[in-house]
Amino acid sequence: MPSETDELLESIRRLLWVLVFLLSLGVAAVGDVAVAVRGYETLIATVARATGSLTILGMLVFLLSELFRIEPEEGN
Repeated sequence: MPSETDELLESIRRLLWVLVFLLSLGVAAVGDVAVAVRGYETLIATVARATGSLTILGMLVFLLSELFRIEPEEGN
């Protein structure tokens, strides 16, 4: 039976995952804005876009794996 502390820690963990997802989205967007403003690509903008995109992709894979995880049933 989960305790109140376990539920609190789980909600904090979910909040941190959402925060990382949003920050990654922001980094990717800043890379896109840099390309749009300059009119050409630079290494910094490319790295920002790649880092943000790869982190978002990793977060989505993790989220889907956690969402569809099958937990073993406890025997009686």
